[in-house]
Amino acid sequence: MKLEIRGKNIEITEALREYSEKRLAKLEKFIENLDQAQMTLSVEGDTHKVEVTIPLNGVLLRGEEKSQDMYSSIDLVTDKLEKQIDKHKTKIYRKYRG
Repeated sequence: MKLEIRGKNIEITEALREYSEKRLAKLEKFIENLDQAQMTLSVEGDTHKVEVTIPLNGVLLRGEEKSQDMYSSIDLVTDKLEKQIDKHKTKIYRKYRG
């Protein structure tokens, strides 16, 4: 998967890049044709914000989370995307099952 990480008011360190790649790579086990993702990390005052956009077969998966810690924001947005992927796969299954 090709991951494009951008920072707004924050410098993307190697540790943040590796952690982001590791957490989003977890999504690849749910969907096999996950080619690319865009992630934006930003800091607004004391709030750390993570936005992730994944184009997927005509569907756009998007997650956004804010918290006091950048790493927990990444965890929360990954969990949110997992739920969206599960919902998308369930819709497809129901459509072609019946």
